[in-house]
Amino acid sequence: MRAGSLLLVFLFGVTTWVVAQDMIYTASGKMIPGKITEIGTVNIKYKDYANLDGPLYVIVKSEVVLIKYQNGVTEVINSNPNTLSPKTEQAAPVNSALPQTQGHLKNGEKPVVNLYYLNSNLISINALALANGDVTLLYDREVFNSRMSLTFLGGYSFNPRMGGLNLFIADSKDNAKKKYDLGFGINFMPRNTRRVQYFMGILGKYMSYNYRNVVDTLGNQKNYENASAFQMSVMFSNGWIFRVSPNFNFKVFGAIGAPGNSVMLKPQYSGAPKVYLGYCFGYRF
Repeated sequence: MRAGSLLLVFLFGVTTWVVAQDMIYTASGKMIPGKITEIGTVNIKYKDYANLDGPLYVIVKSEVVLIKYQNGVTEVINSNPNTLSPKTEQAAPVNSALPQTQGHLKNGEKPVVNLYYLNSNLISINALALANGDVTLLYDREVFNSRMSLTFLGGYSFNPRMGGLNLFIADSKDNAKKKYDLGFGINFMPRNTRRVQYFMGILGKYMSYNYRNVVDTLGNQKNYENASAFQMSVMFSNGWIFRVSPNFNFKVFGAIGAPGNSVMLKPQYSGAPKVYLGYCFGYRF
């Protein structure tokens, strides 16, 4: 319970830190953290995030692509700013600092900002885990121009006798009851422009559970004591991310691998693989 709570606090802290500021994305590829005070017909006025009591800054709207506010709302100011237009009849170079459509541009064509790849953070809840009596949150952070993502997982079991997976755990060891899950994964995406994106990777998972340990047997009567154990597993995972909107995503995935248990399970379950499934709804920011 304590480790699961710490992970949830960490995820909340990351989210709060990221969204506690307005972010100005310029046509030159800069990201300016600040506090927007006024959006006029020509200029945008803002305060420096590191010095909110300091001077007021002004930037021309034609130099701004979009603004992502601290509440997660994204406002496109200029999806095709002049500073991103090709200066000659040659194809304009792609600015890698902004999420754009990929590929070669035709003569006179402007690069278009891909809003579905603007936000690199995703927090989601696993609906399948809820069906098994668990509350599981996942935090995904995309890196390397959305070619890779890091996944942090934390789950707490509110009903260890609910669902097929928890019943399997309970039968694997004498009256075992799962407490919480922790996990970390690395995923690779072969494509980074489509709204439906396939990924594959490695997922490491730690599961803590309680069980009843047999102390001694007197006649036909067994005496038990409460004990704790854990399971470590490394799994191969793959799935799909569906970018329904720039902020709303869901993903489905499956993972299978080899578990390692701190205590011996029943003989019929000792060679069983570790399987983990996910159907997650999340908010991208």
